[in-house]
Amino acid sequence: MSLREKQMIERRHRILDAAERLIRKTGGTDFSVRTLASVAEVAPATPFNLFSSKEALLYALLSRSLDTIISEGLKFKSPNRLFHIVEAATNAVDMFARDPEFMRPLYRVLLGVSDDVHRPRFMERSIGYWKTAVATIPDQKLLSTERQRNFLTAAIQAQFLGLLEFWVHQEFDDDTFRQHSVYGVLSNIMGLLDSENKEQMLPLFQKVIEGLQHFEW
Repeated sequence: MSLREKQMIERRHRILDAAERLIRKTGGTDFSVRTLASVAEVAPATPFNLFSSKEALLYALLSRSLDTIISEGLKFKSPNRLFHIVEAATNAVDMFARDPEFMRPLYRVLLGVSDDVHRPRFMERSIGYWKTAVATIPDQKLLSTERQRNFLTAAIQAQFLGLLEFWVHQEFDDDTFRQHSVYGVLSNIMGLLDSENKEQMLPLFQKVIEGLQHFEW
């Protein structure tokens, strides 16, 4: 890698770090690019030169947060693969809940800004998270084809994004977000499991219905 390329990467990181600090400080993403450049200590034109637009910059920040969710959210504790899909949901919720001052305003961008270029790319990576989680489900007759697994993946992602919107707008607290996420995953998969695996899932499903607060794997 050339010195110029290293410097460009360093400036990108510096700008993204500055944007994160501004989001935490202001509680939103309405800051100007000129303000961002000042906080990042770069020339006013540098953010545009490196990211092309403010929307692209914010989606780069979203992508960076997704990197963490993907790398950490797919680390499973349960020795039983059957529960990994549920862990994927609770791990994701926990990462949002640990940093609401940053994650709430940042993800309002995803939920509120129409972008024909950057949003599809982000959503493709996001559905990859759930596709990996769905792939951990032990072989089931009703999940034996790629088409069936893709339908399940899309259903779980859509359900999670809907719950995320409630949380982002503070209509759900952390516990409610977590409980509904687990309930949503279980509701999507229970009817697809064979009798033996369904029997294993029933205690957790009952716990969710009764009011899940926390679940140790």
